[in-house]
Amino acid sequence: MTSAKRLLLMGGSTTHLRKARASGADIVWFRFPDETDPEDERGVEVVRADYADWEVLRPLVLEAHGRRPFDAAVSLTEPGLDPVARVNDLLRLGGTGYEVTHRFTDKSRMRAHLARTAPAGVRAVAAALVAGRDSLTRFGADHGYPFIVKPTCGTASFGVLKVDSEQETEAAWREVGRLRDSGHPLVHAYDLDEFLMEEYVDGPLCSAETFSFDGRHVVVAVTEAITEQSNHVHVGHALPARVDSGVEADVVRVTAAFLDAMGFRDGPTHTEFKLTPEGPVVIESQTRVGGALLGDLMETVYGLDLQELAFGWPLGLAEAPGERPAPRGAAASWLVVARPGTVREIQGLDTVLARPDTLGVDLWVGPGDTVRSFDGQWDGLGHVASRAEDTTSAIAHCRRSLAELRILTD
Repeated sequence: MTSAKRLLLMGGSTTHLRKARASGADIVWFRFPDETDPEDERGVEVVRADYADWEVLRPLVLEAHGRRPFDAAVSLTEPGLDPVARVNDLLRLGGTGYEVTHRFTDKSRMRAHLARTAPAGVRAVAAALVAGRDSLTRFGADHGYPFIVKPTCGTASFGVLKVDSEQETEAAWREVGRLRDSGHPLVHAYDLDEFLMEEYVDGPLCSAETFSFDGRHVVVAVTEAITEQSNHVHVGHALPARVDSGVEADVVRVTAAFLDAMGFRDGPTHTEFKLTPEGPVVIESQTRVGGALLGDLMETVYGLDLQELAFGWPLGLAEAPGERPAPRGAAASWLVVARPGTVREIQGLDTVLARPDTLGVDLWVGPGDTVRSFDGQWDGLGHVASRAEDTTSAIAHCRRSLAELRILTD
């Protein structure tokens, strides 16, 4: 009879599976039907189903739990966050429940919740759902231009529009319709039907990478984000952020107040801010570790693996750190892009991998794959990551690696 803990892993990558395995738990991995990696699935029980459909997922979870009860359920991928929260509620596992998680996955709910509950120091940004072309002009008249239009659900900056004037509202309305009907993979995965208008907040972008331990929020890192102005995609990330100590203290303080207001108590969060003269303003937040190799960056600089912690903490196999870890050096990652077409050849990969400052290369394409136009983060081709003694040098190493890594397309 086994004494190992039993873990339900909802979706995610083979990297998430590897981090889950580090807990020593017996794993049941719920995956979408088209996700198959037979070699990586060895030693775990795999259930293939449309886990985003609760009517499909619920009986499968109950059947698996009936055979041997789960000790915890975890997801580190956006489509799995709400489903795993429903599992926590159904099986009373003690993890974050659906009411709280859905405040994060639905950006309209987050704005409405903060409008009601935001404590002092957490600014509530004006927001409303898109309800036809006239709603865009009304919002601009009420809250000024520019303003932002974006899907209420989704990820990777997909579908984010900036409306600079009343003359642009018609084009924005047409683009909302095009996105709804586009057939893009993200439209299906996230059911991108509702769009949100929200007040534009100007200022540099950063994020707080946090792990919460029974209501105690430890901001492990404040990350600097570099955004492509043409499409609002976060192309670069670097930590520690190059901000003064007062700004960093404000981000740490507002992060804790925001998570308290949202009712979040346990696990990782990635919260994006704009830094304004009046203080940090929350843009959005996810109840998972941030992408763009941020987990690798944090482990290198701060010595904490937040993905492993996300599995160990709910299983009772990890301890909370006593205080914020101090940085040891710096690290950065950058999105890889190329001209649209079909990949003919990848040059310079061995050179980049051999560089002593290279932290990692995560490429999603190879010869024969299609490169789309760079309209959003999901049109990127992967990331390169570098380390250095300071943040400016880490960014420079990243940019040099990008110049050496050439993806040739026809």
